[in-house]
Amino acid sequence: MRWRMILLLVSILLVVSVWIVYGYSTVLQQAFIRLLCSGNMGVKPQDYDAVLAAIDTLDTDTSYESRFDNGTLDVYAAKSGVPLPLIVYAHGGYYVGGDKRDFAYYCQSLAARGYVVANINYQLAPEGRYPTQVLQVNEAIRFLLSRAEAYGIDPARVFIGGDSAGAHLSAQMGLYYTNPDFRARICGEPAIAPEQLRGVILHCGYYNIDTLRATRFPLIADSVWMMTGEKRYEGTEAAKSMNTVAWITPAYPPVFIDCGDRDPFLSQAREMIAALREQGVGVTSYLPTTGKFPLVHEFQLHLNLSEAREALERLAGFLGEKGER
Repeated sequence: MRWRMILLLVSILLVVSVWIVYGYSTVLQQAFIRLLCSGNMGVKPQDYDAVLAAIDTLDTDTSYESRFDNGTLDVYAAKSGVPLPLIVYAHGGYYVGGDKRDFAYYCQSLAARGYVVANINYQLAPEGRYPTQVLQVNEAIRFLLSRAEAYGIDPARVFIGGDSAGAHLSAQMGLYYTNPDFRARICGEPAIAPEQLRGVILHCGYYNIDTLRATRFPLIADSVWMMTGEKRYEGTEAAKSMNTVAWITPAYPPVFIDCGDRDPFLSQAREMIAALREQGVGVTSYLPTTGKFPLVHEFQLHLNLSEAREALERLAGFLGEKGER
């Protein structure tokens, strides 16, 4: 009986300790998110051999000369004798985990459609707090365009895209290059003019910080805590800037946006679409409903799903239209 009591007390103390740590520190959440995001290499498409035959890998793990940590990129390009539009792609992972290598299949598939695709890393939270990542995407674009001839890039045709947290980051870049009031809060010198940014690609992301907690996406509030340094982040200056929908103007670039019906961020996609349309911004949306398989978060990466292939086809149409000379 005595040992049972001791074991019970130890168990209670352990639970209380974990509860205290979890409530007042992000150490456990950070570790869990990074474990959750590690080793996810995506789904290899069935036509992968054809994809590889259509592209060249121009660079891997190359520094884009960021003043922050983890500023590296890979560059894939369709085989072509003429300069091609550039797609800068930011990976997901809550801003806390993930790595560009997990999205290689998808970025290579995009490149095979006739693009130069830069698959970038950025400094993760909480070491890199907002707006570090916004500044890093701008640094990456500056680096890429400084080597436009070597990479075969047409500087007049730039797209920025990403998934999940990377979609939020890409949506923020749309603001950075088109809304001077937003850019003044972030600081820095823009690497491109608004007319060079032909479009923004948003896969399964979040865009309204004020309603984000209500999505109940696992650990998402903790990730914003890590980004802002505030557990109750709503209303903080960082959260005000992170709230993309509040800063959209008619100058915002055209948008391709998708999200599956079993994704907790579906409501966020709908809010973003409504905000864009309210400002008269062109939107190409794809919000498919579940067929054979549940369309959960990041469905578009599973290129063996018919809905993911359809999303890629619709994105290709968007890119072709907006990327015309």
